[in-house]
Amino acid sequence: MASEIFLYWGSGSGPCWRVMMALEEKGLSGYGNKLVSFEKGEHKSEEILKLNPRGQVPTLKHNDIVINESLAILNYLESTFKGQGTTLLSDEPASKAAALQRMCEITSLESKIRPIFMYLRGVKQGGEEDKEKFAKLAEDMRKELAIWDGYLAKTGGCIAGKEFSLADCAFFPAVATINRQGVDLEKHLPNIAKYYNTLKERPSAKASWPPHFAETPSPNFFKDVY
Repeated sequence: MASEIFLYWGSGSGPCWRVMMALEEKGLSGYGNKLVSFEKGEHKSEEILKLNPRGQVPTLKHNDIVINESLAILNYLESTFKGQGTTLLSDEPASKAAALQRMCEITSLESKIRPIFMYLRGVKQGGEEDKEKFAKLAEDMRKELAIWDGYLAKTGGCIAGKEFSLADCAFFPAVATINRQGVDLEKHLPNIAKYYNTLKERPSAKASWPPHFAETPSPNFFKDVY
């Protein structure tokens, strides 16, 4: 079955990482894949644009089926390969609702992380520094992360409950990224810290770990957020 799947992905991309975690969880390791370079603009190549007119990754092909949005891919993988690997979406209504809710909420988290990341990267590249703008962006990010830390205080395990789910595939890459970018999880987000330290040892996390994380130092963009 894995031989029928092909994934275009970029190293360090949260949406790509979540799909790769799900593929591992569903027992689909060994799928075909192509690592594209964002720096070289390969995600805007004709090869990608034929499959995704927005020129974005991940793009997943399963035989003749093409899916571009990462959350849609997560749902597709679970429903199509439901009988194998890890069950990522429970049939029990309350558990299913919690997992789908948290998975979709990842867009709220991303909407607070991406703006401050883009601002700080721009400053590093020579853009104008705006302390008031940074303070507002940092506050927004802190407030959002506090919500997620509160979720984990209640579940005491995974982000939507006791069992690993699609929601964790969506959430873990964001946690790993803010940790790499300099947020002291142990000090400021203890429940997220415990979550990160547990899930980073999961085989699917290790197998899908972005290669450039090990090859290049982090710029620590978020070291002053708290």
